[in-house]
Amino acid sequence: MTERDDEEVEETERREAEALAHALERGSALDALPEDALEAAALLRYSAGGGELPADREDALLAEVLARAARAKEREAAAAPAPAPLWRWLIGFTGVAIALALVLWFRMPSEEIAATELPRPSAALVSSGIERLGPGGDEAAFRDALRGYRVSVYEALEARYE
Repeated sequence: MTERDDEEVEETERREAEALAHALERGSALDALPEDALEAAALLRYSAGGGELPADREDALLAEVLARAARAKEREAAAAPAPAPLWRWLIGFTGVAIALALVLWFRMPSEEIAATELPRPSAALVSSGIERLGPGGDEAAFRDALRGYRVSVYEALEARYE
């Protein structure tokens, strides 16, 4: 190596050492630092007191953390929307209640709807149904009687809804 190379290496080492010292003083590393050198320097620095921070450094860090937390809480409170006033809620609920009452009022029938009168089943239908349930019942007679009754029910419903 030449003398010029030695000077460049020393200059590079000096710059790295200054950046490392700056990073270890609770700053931020502005340049890319060798990771192994940064780890070694941090281990050496904090191994001196058993890994404990000095009381004055601990107090300074605590004050900084609390100040940052207070600023973050203020930013969060400023960004949160204010709740709507109570009178807006009351007006909203009143409007919904009035709308519901109007819908129910206008959907109610204006006149009383009479029940549809359906024809009564004939005695022949009832007796054929009873006979069908018994042993040897005539199912064909029951179907004929039921067919006539169904026709009369459909006619009554058709007349009601026309």
